[in-house]
Amino acid sequence: MKNIVIVALTLYVIFLSCASGPIGLRNVKEINDVSVVNNGQVITCENVENIFGKYIIDFIVPNPLYGDYGSSSSRIDPNHESTIHCRAVFLNDFSTRADILSKCRVDSLDEGNCEEFRKNYIEKNLRDGMFRIRIEMESGFSEKSMDPAHWAIYLENSSGVMIEPSDITDSSVTTFEDSVYSGYYDRNFPRRLLKRDVTLYFKKTTFFGEDLLSSENPYIILEMSHKKKTVARIAWKIFEENER
Repeated sequence: MKNIVIVALTLYVIFLSCASGPIGLRNVKEINDVSVVNNGQVITCENVENIFGKYIIDFIVPNPLYGDYGSSSSRIDPNHESTIHCRAVFLNDFSTRADILSKCRVDSLDEGNCEEFRKNYIEKNLRDGMFRIRIEMESGFSEKSMDPAHWAIYLENSSGVMIEPSDITDSSVTTFEDSVYSGYYDRNFPRRLLKRDVTLYFKKTTFFGEDLLSSENPYIILEMSHKKKTVARIAWKIFEENER
């Protein structure tokens, strides 16, 4: 009788896990599949934007200094005062090469200048045994609203284990002038926006010896929370489940 009960409980647990699907992917707003990218392929000026785009996820978080979060959805906010527009870029070895070539292409650098840029980029940004997630922020409110200290930011592996960044760096804030069209007034209005990059460094191998970028971990999830409230939860699928 005891063995029957054990078997029944085991089957019930298996049923629940199959019915509910991957636990960690619940409540994820967007998933980008980079498992389809052939890491052996050559990155060229012709395909770099298509490849690099697979590693990018755009999302929006409430401005932590603006006030009532509900106000962001109740009015038009072309200057991004009530929200912060974010772009998260997953940077492993392959996408880092795409990032470098993409910047060379945008700045129209020749081969010599691009090689010099690559050397400076590697010296400034890369760290042994680590990968990065860069969050590019844009707001029209204030510099302080983009301080990474406002959020708890971490990764989850495919088993639901939380991994904190080993280091967080942020760039200086830059400004740029833009304009936004108003259909009501049928004209463009000027606006001034602020930008800042926040870079999270994670060790490829966890304390328990797990390689986060191996087939043992099919996806990684990035979560941002403010005052214990989740404001963003996105993921990158890095391997097919059947490759484990």
